[in-house]
Amino acid sequence: MGEPEGLQGMRDWPPGRDDLEYFTALLESRPSGSCVPSWDRRAELWAREGESKGGQRVSSAVAFLTQRGALCPDYAVADIGCGPGKFAAAFGARVRSVVGLDLSERMVAHGREYIRRQGLTNVDLRVCDFQTLDVDREGLRKAFDLVFSSLTPAVRGVDGLSKVMEMSRGFCCNVTHLYRHNRLRERMVREVFGREGGQELDGRWFYALFNVLFLMGYCPETGYETRHQERLVRPDGEYVEFVMEHALTPEEQTMENAARVLRWLEKNTDQEGMVREVTDSCYGTVFWDVRRRRG
Repeated sequence: MGEPEGLQGMRDWPPGRDDLEYFTALLESRPSGSCVPSWDRRAELWAREGESKGGQRVSSAVAFLTQRGALCPDYAVADIGCGPGKFAAAFGARVRSVVGLDLSERMVAHGREYIRRQGLTNVDLRVCDFQTLDVDREGLRKAFDLVFSSLTPAVRGVDGLSKVMEMSRGFCCNVTHLYRHNRLRERMVREVFGREGGQELDGRWFYALFNVLFLMGYCPETGYETRHQERLVRPDGEYVEFVMEHALTPEEQTMENAARVLRWLEKNTDQEGMVREVTDSCYGTVFWDVRRRRG
């Protein structure tokens, strides 16, 4: 009689060093064909979208963290990869102080302006490359009750994870994509370049992070959120670059292909010269307490 379904491989439990090495390597990996985004360019695009950008994700994160006692009035919070400051501002309205770090000067400039308009004086946004940050030199070791990050590559990998936990004296929270399907980009790649899809996310960092933490003895919690978004966008040069950055490999991001993408977008505009972009996404949240570790 065969082994019952779902129990295959469980004879080797508890997991050993090989398991931790596997998931650590997965945490360090990058999808094939991936490229480093232009965060300054994204900052300008996001600024044009206005204050509604990311509002649903911000509200969801605030609710998740509040339910777990991670946004108390006397808490200090760090937001790694803070972008235009939406999360930092929402946290700042609920805690004693917030420090936001981001690689992009333009992101931080827009974020500071947003914080100013919100009338917040307890939120400090700083230009910082988290990957080269020296936690001790900057006086950030155990400086925060919550260290938060959302959709940023800054904390991926073992070094980033270690810094996050070194900075926290309480909680850590990471939000990442599990998948994202942009119907407009998928159709463009199919019709212009003759293949299926664009660069799709596969949830590897979420999966790897949970397993690394679990195998290290922590007790991570998870949460999931799906989102359907529709918006009208004007196919100008900045948007073409944004589309190519998400849908094409670095080698394909040429001036010739930019012209092809622009022509295709212009053929698919409405009477107002806009194209409809439909995106279905799923976000995964990993939340853990650095003080709780299985003996």
